[in-house]
Amino acid sequence: MAGSIFFSVSAEAARPRVLLFLVLTLAPFLVMAPLVGPVVDRVRGGLATTMVATFMLRAALAWLLAEHLRTLLLFPLAFGVLVVAKTYTVSRNALLPSLVDDQQDLVSANARLSRSATIAGAVAAGMAVWLYSVSSGVWTLRIGALVYVFGALAAWRVRSVARPIAPIDPSALLELARPDVSGAVWDMMVLRAAIGFALFQFGFSLRSDGEPTWVFGSLILANGVGAFVGTLIAPLMRRRLTERSMFTVALIGPAIMTAICGVAFNRITLVLTVLVLGVAVSVGRRALDATIQTKAPGARRGQVYASLETRLELAWVAAACLAVAVRVATWVGVLALAGFLAFVTLLHLRRRRGLSILRPVVATPLAERLLMRADTLADHGFYDEAIVVARAAAEAAESRHRQEPLDRSDSTDSSSESDLRSAAAASIERARRRIDPTPP
Repeated sequence: MAGSIFFSVSAEAARPRVLLFLVLTLAPFLVMAPLVGPVVDRVRGGLATTMVATFMLRAALAWLLAEHLRTLLLFPLAFGVLVVAKTYTVSRNALLPSLVDDQQDLVSANARLSRSATIAGAVAAGMAVWLYSVSSGVWTLRIGALVYVFGALAAWRVRSVARPIAPIDPSALLELARPDVSGAVWDMMVLRAAIGFALFQFGFSLRSDGEPTWVFGSLILANGVGAFVGTLIAPLMRRRLTERSMFTVALIGPAIMTAICGVAFNRITLVLTVLVLGVAVSVGRRALDATIQTKAPGARRGQVYASLETRLELAWVAAACLAVAVRVATWVGVLALAGFLAFVTLLHLRRRRGLSILRPVVATPLAERLLMRADTLADHGFYDEAIVVARAAAEAAESRHRQEPLDRSDSTDSSSESDLRSAAAASIERARRRIDPTPP
């Protein structure tokens, strides 16, 4: 993108092309959320088998690409490679909890995976560039197909040591609706949006101001270095902080740095701002992965991650499109980003304070809480689990009715119990119709 639609034309001419590129990056995720997630969870043999399959599919697609580089099949084959690559990412992240002995090590394990992927990707990219220069794109793709075959063999070894996925536990699904879990997802979306806005807004505004190309290159490098540094410091932070506290640091740091850059704007502070943002995004991602891997049930972790990756990509693309569409000076963009991060950080601190003083709610009966959770699960597409929780709500209402005899002169509580059981039955029926809309 940088060479063909950014630097080769003027900034104004590049804006619509970059917007089109950003929209196209969403395509694999729009396929992944509704299709890939459920498939990943239902493949016989589990997530490890899915990983093996993604390597073999990419090997086949890369070999076919080598044969159709100059035909219209290039585009659907390349799209298939992107979708399968995202499927591998979902499977890998969902499988990781079954490969660690202690859930406290999830942040470190995720950091090691990201760090090794960065190093291996950089080395492989250099080798691919050399191979392309001495041969052709055809042989580069064929060698890539062989690399994928070796990847499948490595994934097969993982399959032999991965622990089996535990059955669905409705209580674990309820954990996903907790404020701390949903708050972590929103915080990560904010960080992704911030880095997407920063890179594209700074890139276009600097180019419009006539800044040399190396300045924009320094921003890209700072983002990459920050992401790598984040994989190094995230495990160290986890030894002393919880995942929630890691998000607090990841939000406060960029908010302070962007404010400093807005007050004392120059090239150095701008590069440091992107560097800090890169570190914050990397640290936040490690914390979010550990949170989801701990809370999400193994039997539905693929769907959870597919939905999560789509939401994060949507946040990045939306912020990047906004940055491309607006035409403001770089220092104005910095101040706008600083204000946005400061506002979100205050919301995060307020939400965290509310969670820290939160006490168990005793006024709301268990049956009502379970019924609300069942509706939440159904709204998120977990219809089987919604039925289980709704049945539990009906049983809880019946149990309370039996264990606490009521005064015959007051039928209010009895009516309430009957309403709860009726609501639970209605919730079960709605979920069943979503699973099988055919009338019995």
